[in-house]
Amino acid sequence: MDWIGFSLLSVFCFTILGLLQRILAVESKNPRATAVVFNATAALIALVIFILTSDVNKISLPTDKIAWTSMVLAVFCYGLFERGRFYAAKLLEASVLTTVFNISLLITLIGSFILYSETLTVSKIFGGAFILIALFVVYYSKGEQRKISIKGLIIAIAISIAIGLAQVLDKKGAVSFSPETYSIFVWVLPILVIIFPSIKISDLKKELVRAKWRVIVIAAANVFGYLFTLKALTLTEVTRAIPLMQTSTLFTVLAGIVILKERDNLVRKIIAGGLALVGVYFLV
Repeated sequence: MDWIGFSLLSVFCFTILGLLQRILAVESKNPRATAVVFNATAALIALVIFILTSDVNKISLPTDKIAWTSMVLAVFCYGLFERGRFYAAKLLEASVLTTVFNISLLITLIGSFILYSETLTVSKIFGGAFILIALFVVYYSKGEQRKISIKGLIIAIAISIAIGLAQVLDKKGAVSFSPETYSIFVWVLPILVIIFPSIKISDLKKELVRAKWRVIVIAAANVFGYLFTLKALTLTEVTRAIPLMQTSTLFTVLAGIVILKERDNLVRKIIAGGLALVGVYFLV
């Protein structure tokens, strides 16, 4: 399969993830318990894929303290993101949340400028501006039409910043560890952040029974979406693959409107999704 095929599969997976996580979050009585069940399932799927497809000889551990520090910080940031994911999805419609999540790419680029001395270009400035404008369009409406949860928006922005920072740290981790080893760390260890300080087993059982097969579907969508993303990036330039894959933002907005009946402020949501997509294009 070529890079276009893998990119489209990635778009499909992340669109499914965006829709189903909203459904699960709305029904959830304990979003943190939902997050634990979701991430444990995703980690198990990732581990099975690793065992079936990877060479054990590729497992390597660095001795560099900076590499370990970067990995631990990345795991912590991923844990914060996953801990807040279902809270944000419960408070915000899928068509809104997926637009806000584009902030993560902006944070990744800002972090790369600081940590890796990457070049700041006019195109990237335009891209960041479009994403910020999209965020404003998502939030802003006059009078009684505004139904955006302020708490949900704050949580979504915070966890988008967290995952953006994690993705910055991924570069150091992926180089210092083998990619196969590093991926297992970032799939499995964030669960420790989500469950801290503790969570009742009974709550986990309730969420597992309630979610049933859907938690397996969205966990698999997350794992395979990430895998297809990596496959696409190994076959072509980032600047070709990322814009295509980020159309999942627009597809999630449209699918949320059609499938989940998220019809409030319809035009505003479509405009915001389009602006975020243009922003991503300029950023990469």
